[in-house]
Amino acid sequence: MKTVADIAKLEFHHRQGGQFRWITITTLMLAIGTILHLVSPSVGGVTPNWTIATYCVAICLTKPSYKQALGIGLVAALVNVLTSKSGFPYGNLISEPLGALTCTFIVKNLAFIKFKGHSCLPILTGFAATCMSGGAFVTILKFVMNLPNVVYFTAMLPLVVVIGALNAIVTPLMYFPALRLFVSRGILDSLEEREVTSDHSMYDLKPSQEGLISMEHLSYIYNKQKTPVLDDVTMTVNKGDFLVITGESGSGKSSLCMAMTGAIPHYFGGVMKGMVYVDGQATTQTTISQLATRVGAMLDDYDSQLVAMTVEEEIAFSLENQGVAPDKIGQAISEALEKVNMTPYRNRQVTKLSGGQRQRLVIADVLATNPDILVFDEPTSALDPEGTHEFYELIHDLNVKYGHTIVVIEHTLEAALPYANRLVLIDHGHILSDADVETTLRYMYDHDIYTSAIPKIFACQMDLEKAGCQFDAPWLSTDAAVKAVQKAVQKAVQP
Repeated sequence: MKTVADIAKLEFHHRQGGQFRWITITTLMLAIGTILHLVSPSVGGVTPNWTIATYCVAICLTKPSYKQALGIGLVAALVNVLTSKSGFPYGNLISEPLGALTCTFIVKNLAFIKFKGHSCLPILTGFAATCMSGGAFVTILKFVMNLPNVVYFTAMLPLVVVIGALNAIVTPLMYFPALRLFVSRGILDSLEEREVTSDHSMYDLKPSQEGLISMEHLSYIYNKQKTPVLDDVTMTVNKGDFLVITGESGSGKSSLCMAMTGAIPHYFGGVMKGMVYVDGQATTQTTISQLATRVGAMLDDYDSQLVAMTVEEEIAFSLENQGVAPDKIGQAISEALEKVNMTPYRNRQVTKLSGGQRQRLVIADVLATNPDILVFDEPTSALDPEGTHEFYELIHDLNVKYGHTIVVIEHTLEAALPYANRLVLIDHGHILSDADVETTLRYMYDHDIYTSAIPKIFACQMDLEKAGCQFDAPWLSTDAAVKAVQKAVQKAVQP
């Protein structure tokens, strides 16, 4: 495992939608390989192995994981079983996966080998994958057909090497035109954009600070943009926090939320520098689905998260996708609905729920997998004051009674702040203040930053303090203000 000297310089590149490009490119290349295999004439009984050459091109272009490479090899094997004229075509079911895995190993470990600035991977993979796959195939054929050793060693293995040499020639001849084609179509990044690998599996990544979520020197630039939406962000989310993040539109709040869930960097296209750790694990070394069991998220457009007909079916659908055992789904549904006070609506159709009820259903949907952290992005934008109050009463209960850590991205602070223990102010991708609620509000007031979000009751307190009044507690609600004023009056009238 490699150590990282400066985490701020570690990069992770990703193209939006690129999680499926390996399938697209592999399918096209294998189709070409199948056609060439069927029409290509042999010279002296020798012809390139077009199937291996084409999946080597696909692997060199997309740099898949070993699991994905195994899938590529199995698909290639099935194609060969259907089209092969060999005496034992089923040997491809072993040989082709071995070839694809060999190719992937070379791509992951020998990418630095270049000649006059050009990658040598097509040559290396074309030869090595063919020798591995072909060697395995003829070995299987020898034992299945009981061929003599002299034929195996003097004819079959040398023929594999010769075909490997041919593939070392034809693979780069196919690779570079394919690269230009896929780049021009926008399916692949340019050579310049692909210099930095997006595979962090070889790094030993550990957080330097404790917390359920730890962000260390996090920066992020979306594809086709020049200005980072997050710029050198360092912060932690601790167990039991009720954390509110605020800032003007475009300040980076939602991007910060997406980084906590793993959507940045795994879904949204762009370049991430630094690292985000969830429960001590780097988000670049895990998947969104795995992170979802630790971090549950409710988007601002929460209706888009609903897909089923009834309340029960909606939650069951999410649990089934998470791989929860069927015998445990019923209990998980019951517990989730109880937490959000939705038990009487278990069999209600989703379309017949009110806006607030649908929101509670989305929360129950998230809670069903029992995540430690709940992240809410602008959760009250579509709610009236009464609905907003009910929402924060609910998540306060989840925080205090059930021990869920809460992170809220919020414009309107009046309803949220009485329950929060921390308030983070973000502006143009920078964390300006990360402290208790009163300290951050004072920072906003004193520096005239996003003052429109400061609760009017607290702004009134600041104005009175400017006039010389002093109060023992911050005015985060009307009740708090009344108590503080009463206490201040009592002090003033005491002899």
